[in-house]
Amino acid sequence: MTEVNDSSTQPWQAEQTRRSDFQILAAGTMLADRFRIVRLLGHGGQARVYEVYDTVLAESCALKLLVANEHLSNDAIERLRNEVLLTRQINHPNVVRVHEFYVTDEYVFFTMSLIEGTPLAEVVDNKVSAEQSIRWFQQLVSALQACHQVGIIHGDIKPANCIINETGDLIIVDFGIGSQGGNSPTTHFSAGYTAPELARSHRATHASDRYALGKLLGLLLESTEAKSWSAVAIKEGKLKQLAQNLQADEPEQRPSLAYCVATFTTTSKKHLLPLSLIAVLVVTLVVIWFTWPTPTEQNQSFEQVQTLAISSDVDTVAIAQLTHLLLQAEPKLYSVEPRSVNQLTQQLGIRVLDSSRDRARIAELTDAQFILVLDQQVLADQPHLLVLLLRFPGDEVLVNESIPLTSGSAAQLAQQVAEQVGTQLIRGRTTADLRLNDTVADFLAQLQGARQQLDVQTEQALLREMIDAPKVGEFWRQQARAQLAMLDENYSLAAQVLDRLIIDYPQRADVLEQRAQAAVALGDLKQARDFYQQALSLDAMQPMWWFELAKLKIIQGEMKEAIAQELTQALIGFRQQENSEGQGLVLNAFGVAYLRMAEIEQAREYFEMALPFRTAESQPVERITTLSNIATTAAILGDYAAAEQALREARDLGLETGDDLAVAHIENERGLLFEEQGLYQQALKHYKRALDLRLRAGDDYARSQSINNVAFINFLLGDFSLAEVYWRQALEIARSIDETATLHSIQISLAQLLIMQGQYKQAERLLAELINTADKSRDAESNTQLQVSRLNFAQGRMAAAAVAAEASVNLAQQINDPRGLTESLLWKAELELHLGQQPQLSETLLALSQLQENFNHEQQLAFDWLQLTSGKLESTATVFAERVLNSTLSRLLEVKLLSELVYSFDFSDEHEIWRRLDVILNETLYESYMLTLAARGDSNSQQVLLNKIRSFPDYWRNFELLRVISITSTEALAQDALKQLLENMNDSQRQAYKEAINVQ
Repeated sequence: MTEVNDSSTQPWQAEQTRRSDFQILAAGTMLADRFRIVRLLGHGGQARVYEVYDTVLAESCALKLLVANEHLSNDAIERLRNEVLLTRQINHPNVVRVHEFYVTDEYVFFTMSLIEGTPLAEVVDNKVSAEQSIRWFQQLVSALQACHQVGIIHGDIKPANCIINETGDLIIVDFGIGSQGGNSPTTHFSAGYTAPELARSHRATHASDRYALGKLLGLLLESTEAKSWSAVAIKEGKLKQLAQNLQADEPEQRPSLAYCVATFTTTSKKHLLPLSLIAVLVVTLVVIWFTWPTPTEQNQSFEQVQTLAISSDVDTVAIAQLTHLLLQAEPKLYSVEPRSVNQLTQQLGIRVLDSSRDRARIAELTDAQFILVLDQQVLADQPHLLVLLLRFPGDEVLVNESIPLTSGSAAQLAQQVAEQVGTQLIRGRTTADLRLNDTVADFLAQLQGARQQLDVQTEQALLREMIDAPKVGEFWRQQARAQLAMLDENYSLAAQVLDRLIIDYPQRADVLEQRAQAAVALGDLKQARDFYQQALSLDAMQPMWWFELAKLKIIQGEMKEAIAQELTQALIGFRQQENSEGQGLVLNAFGVAYLRMAEIEQAREYFEMALPFRTAESQPVERITTLSNIATTAAILGDYAAAEQALREARDLGLETGDDLAVAHIENERGLLFEEQGLYQQALKHYKRALDLRLRAGDDYARSQSINNVAFINFLLGDFSLAEVYWRQALEIARSIDETATLHSIQISLAQLLIMQGQYKQAERLLAELINTADKSRDAESNTQLQVSRLNFAQGRMAAAAVAAEASVNLAQQINDPRGLTESLLWKAELELHLGQQPQLSETLLALSQLQENFNHEQQLAFDWLQLTSGKLESTATVFAERVLNSTLSRLLEVKLLSELVYSFDFSDEHEIWRRLDVILNETLYESYMLTLAARGDSNSQQVLLNKIRSFPDYWRNFELLRVISITSTEALAQDALKQLLENMNDSQRQAYKEAINVQ
């Protein structure tokens, strides 16, 4: 391959790499313990392109070394990864195939197909024909269309990045500075091929690619032999005009790629056929259609995938399974899993050998065109294997033969049966060498035993032996390699091996299903869904596959579609098989889907329907899960007795089975149940039990969740110091195991704690980290915005607080989270109340009233306080204070409501509210502490309040608090506080607040 002067640089402005850090790698250097450097192909800036040898797949490929790892931030690496993953979606003959992205301790690189050929920059040094120029330009246009359709902008179209391969086709290479949708800035340009707007904005677009396309067309035309234009239909002048138009200064004036295609498909009149000739051709084609010899039915079967169902008796199960494995070698024949067929025959009372009607039933149930019946019979006092092959519909016998069972091993008999099937169904076709010899059969039997015993180490050792065994065919070797890669959690390698098998056997549903599993492990849920759908299109009789596809849709929020389609198909399939475990699995999944849609009553019904299938004897762990789900839905519906009953049964079952983690989970759920009822001390007791069990089990993920729960209850009980200790411990664990969901939850809770303590800078750092995290769930994003709003509000940044509050509400609505929406709306209403925005407050309270039936008792009290303070509640402050004093509340809410009440309303010195505040309030809760000091009004309280105000100079309420202090020196402080507050409001807030406090 001719060396390519690859002058592309990194796609983002990373830190400058020192020359000594990025030297050319020597031949023989290994990268990722897999790729051996062969030679340098091209270089430029910080990028190097090498020819390498893939020691795993035993083939050569190209490797683009992007930059030394230490000089890229995590965000930059993630952007590179996303770009490579996006580029992998392009599957076009004129675009280099991108394979995998790698990050090692030293380097960041990706691999791609090795293109043998010559750069177009060198080819055009010599004259080319018009036919070649047109062909290459058309291929370039087609390749760019494929790129743009998936959102890829190449960004560096030039002759050096176009290779003419050995067959004379043009291949686009080097996506080093491509960007998705023009969102990534480009800092490198190729002289002469950069569009004017790209030079200005540093952002590649579809139009900038078309500009470079026009430049390249111009180069081709300059290099075309003049005399060769007479041999082509299109005129040179027309292409010169197209090249000029593509190079227009204004992007919108450049022709589209579709227009470029149309340039070659537009035909002049002299090339049109006369109507009379068209009519003759139509008649001729009709005659040919009806008179040409049609293929026989048998020949037609060779051109499409045929399905075979193998039925066996108890004595021939092993031979049936081995025959099934052997027939997987044939891409145009699909064998239904024999265990599935036998399960149908046994549970539905189907007599395949004795009844043609029953054979037709099994063919219909499995969508099979052929039935292979294997049965042990005694002939002349000797055991024989009956082989009966039939075609459906029609029950036509193709093979009816008896083979002495003593004539060979199970593997040899299976080989003989498979050859007979092949003779009948795949006559004359060449298949890969996938013979199921004794060696392979022995390996498969041992592997099955290891899997049944859950002996992973033995399974891994057997797979390694199988890969190296000389008598194992290539298909089985690659299957073993893929399975070993999955066990080793090397999912990228497993995907590559399976991709190769799919190319060789595109109609193998089982291989497609394995590839779907690999895609799930790699986190590519879209690709996993595609593979499951392909597998099910070939074999719809796999309820577990339907379930896995449904699970992916539920994870991605497509609950309604999963319920209507995949879960329903899975349930039907398991019911046809009379598979109790499968039915319990799917019914529980129905409940989960409805729970995520907040349709709680339907969710509870499905969980209760699943429970009888998940018995304590057969599926104790699964029963515990469903009991926990029932408790969750019952608690949400307010049926706490039923919830507690379900959790007690689940706990007892966990204790019986000795499953400490299951018991810990139930203790955790019981803690949540008491938390929902406001019984925080009881909740803390159960959360601590769960934590103790999880500490003994050594499960870091579960431990971090339990510590988070214990911290949160201490937070609600007002023990801030203990809550912070627990949260920082949980934070460290979550970071160490890279558990993002728990990490984000802890960060949000800790930020709220810091805000309430007035530690604004620490809270701001935590929230900034969350804001810059790309992989937050929508729920975490909504909660982050809620805390951002509280932080801004506390410091008087009212305009920003309102924007974040609105964002939190919108996100909660988008994910259909009624509880999160309630919390966000309660905060938004409080913000509007304090700023005197009565019209907005009325709208927010109306929205809250529509959610009121699902309020817990604390949310109801908070809602009623908002109505009381805004004059919309038919009650008095005294009556409401009695409600608060007689309710079981979190310390935070109790302190907040009581301090707001004494600040806004008059209470006698003898009222119980003051004594309760003396017991539960300390200066750690600085906002409530300052309000209470202002309400007391005595000179000592006012002096303490003034000192507190000076400790929190940015607190939004300082102006109001300073106005109640009778010390004369505070007037200037109050005016400064008001000025600062008003400057950080929007116009609507400013006007409303001025009216509320009666200032001009």
